[in-house]
Amino acid sequence: MKRSTNLTMCLFGVIFLLMLGITPTISAGEIGYQIESVELTVYRDGLVHVSQVLFVNETFPSISLELLSSLVENVVVDDENQTVLDYDVVGSNMTIFSLGASRVLLEYDTVELTEKESGVWTLLVQNPYNLTVYLPEESAIVYLNEMPTSIDTEDGTITLSLYPDEWEISYVLPIIGPALFRVSDLTVNPAEVEVGNEVTVSLVLTNIGEEEGSYTLALKVNQVVEDTKTITLDAGASTAVQFKVTKEEAGTYDVEIGELSGGFNVKEAPLIPIFAIYLIVTVAVVIIGSLLVLRWIKAPSAEKIIKEHISLRQEDKEVIRFLEDSGGKAFESEIRDRYPDMPRTSLWRLVKRLERMEIVSVKRIGLQNQIKLKNK
Repeated sequence: MKRSTNLTMCLFGVIFLLMLGITPTISAGEIGYQIESVELTVYRDGLVHVSQVLFVNETFPSISLELLSSLVENVVVDDENQTVLDYDVVGSNMTIFSLGASRVLLEYDTVELTEKESGVWTLLVQNPYNLTVYLPEESAIVYLNEMPTSIDTEDGTITLSLYPDEWEISYVLPIIGPALFRVSDLTVNPAEVEVGNEVTVSLVLTNIGEEEGSYTLALKVNQVVEDTKTITLDAGASTAVQFKVTKEEAGTYDVEIGELSGGFNVKEAPLIPIFAIYLIVTVAVVIIGSLLVLRWIKAPSAEKIIKEHISLRQEDKEVIRFLEDSGGKAFESEIRDRYPDMPRTSLWRLVKRLERMEIVSVKRIGLQNQIKLKNK
């Protein structure tokens, strides 16, 4: 909101001057900004990231400043509200259209400030500002053409404070070894399974090198590659890796991953003897038959009940037949579902009538009434 208000006021001011016939001018001595900070971060591959913060005059439509290189990329310019500003670059000169902004952040990358020869890197800067330089981590300075304002080291990073001048700073980087992997802690679980069951082969993979890298693990079972996995790890990182193996034949299986080895046994699943199968089937048939006979003996006959009670109404007979078809008992809600046209009160009077005639019994189960035919 502040940026919008300032911009509006500036635009009104310019329009007002134009209406009066006065053209706003900027003298050559007015640059419209002050440098708050300039930082250079140097990376291992020679890329330099420049970050520059400026306080600017809100009434200036634009400001011009000199870049540290004429070969720049990844340029970002925004104001105190992180609003992206337009700019124009000609050679190493940049014009930023900053009307209404009070603070500008300029960032860009360049590869023109460094060079490498015989393993020695050199940072060459024609510096018009006071700036701070961060050299790559673990680097070592081997030459300075001038003495900086200060040199500090923190967490392996050298920081130099430089005053305006032409600077030549040479440094070397430690030699970093390639990624190197170690395979350890091989386990096979379970050590014995039945045919068709799964075995888990586990291990720990560690990158003991000094760079990120990838490693392909090959699981061999009885000298044959069963499975492979490619793992990428940062320097010093480790991870657990698992393989799943299933065998359909009984036997002993040797497992190898790298220089580590293990094994597991697969056994046949136990078979049930034929006579045991016959015995189980016979017992099941006898039990099922007995249950059916008992149910037939105990189940009351609807037709017999109807013959014994000639005064039964047609709806009484239908409910009795439904109870017989339902195994001799049913919940009241089931009877209502079977005869949806029968009012609830009529059904209840029918049940109570059959109960008084000792044809059915009513039992409360939970929140429902269970209606059951009585055995005679």
